[in-house]
Amino acid sequence: MTNSNPTGARLPVLVNLTTNETFPINGPVITIGRAPDNNVVVTTDPYMSGHHAKVFWADGGWYLEDLGSSNGTTVNDELVNGKVKLTPRDVLKVGRTKFSIQ
Repeated sequence: MTNSNPTGARLPVLVNLTTNETFPINGPVITIGRAPDNNVVVTTDPYMSGHHAKVFWADGGWYLEDLGSSNGTTVNDELVNGKVKLTPRDVLKVGRTKFSIQ
């Protein structure tokens, strides 16, 4: 398992589907949550945990993993248990906030 994105690969972007705010995934791991030390901070969603989920590069692809949140994480309306491989246009629901991966 490698922790670095392959040279020349296009980095994905998370798009908040409510605000249209974009978050480039510009490192091997980004975290999503309400706490200020996350890469993607969403303070307006009371259903999002402090450290809710992470997106990371492993085994040649991008994955999403729930970090033990109270309200769960979904990809395309399927509850995440363990890690889930992401593909373009997947819809991630973190708390009650929806993101698209592009």
